[in-house]
Amino acid sequence: MTSKRDAILNGVARASELHTQLGVREALASGTDSVDVFGAAQRLGLFIMFRPLDGLLGAYVPTRALCGMLVTTQRDLHVQRFTAAHELGHHMLEHRTLSLDNDVGFVGRGEEAKHDLQEVEADAFAAEFLLPRWLIVAHLNRQRWGREHVRKPDIVYQLSLRLGASYAATCWALFSQKLIDRGTVEHLRSVEPKEAKQRAVPDVHPENWHRDVWVISDKDRGTRVLGAPNDLIVLALDEHTAAGYSWDADGLTQAGMTIERDDRVAVDDKRIGGRVQRRLVVRGSGETHLHLEERRLWEKNETGRSSFDIDLTLVGREPAGIPRAGRVLAA
Repeated sequence: MTSKRDAILNGVARASELHTQLGVREALASGTDSVDVFGAAQRLGLFIMFRPLDGLLGAYVPTRALCGMLVTTQRDLHVQRFTAAHELGHHMLEHRTLSLDNDVGFVGRGEEAKHDLQEVEADAFAAEFLLPRWLIVAHLNRQRWGREHVRKPDIVYQLSLRLGASYAATCWALFSQKLIDRGTVEHLRSVEPKEAKQRAVPDVHPENWHRDVWVISDKDRGTRVLGAPNDLIVLALDEHTAAGYSWDADGLTQAGMTIERDDRVAVDDKRIGGRVQRRLVVRGSGETHLHLEERRLWEKNETGRSSFDIDLTLVGREPAGIPRAGRVLAA
């Protein structure tokens, strides 16, 4: 007879197999993005439909002709992503019965006892598919964050954004993957993400703190931000002002971004002359590529000293219908 532990191991193993099958680990090995769960489901021929669902996060609907999933439009993108991964788990584990899901992420929280084996398998699959240890470590390595950093709420919040997961799910993933202990996860969970957001932009006072706040540095060069319209993005880039260089903000205008604040901050540094960081707080919406150049203002036509590139996908939760990517392909 299959135990809950066996069900968890089955779900984890199948998620790992799918990473290999779809080339996910190879594509994300350098920590540039989060797992594209909607794209993975579509590649496997699974039909996805987003709908307002009363009392449900999602459903898996297997039929002889076509298997599909329903995902709520009434929750944020990170919940939609985890729900879709849970329904994908039902599919990959060949569960043949209708599943109506009003709770996901329970395996990470250690609450599998009240769920049946198929739900435990699917939820373990979801956690491993979206938040595998190798992807967490890839993002930590890119940011040069060590074990001491993942004990800090502000760092874990920024990590959660890059993983496309909620702050709580990221805390539990760090615990499940044995990167933090029980005491640390309880401490992290006692801190509200709002506090991390406020510390990231102490001089900005938005109308509410529902939006996320991304702190982007040169370590994020070449990555993608998957956020929501009007998320606040703090560009914290070293600037060589002593040599006459500054970051040209024209690239922000060209990308359709609005600048909320523009400051220069002296950074503690033992080097002679210290270090200056340009901190631009910006917001925008839609999909765009941001290109900035650090140059001398009198050398507008010359190649800059350095450049910074990042892709911005600030679209938020999936609306009713099929996934956005599918709409583009069908257009």
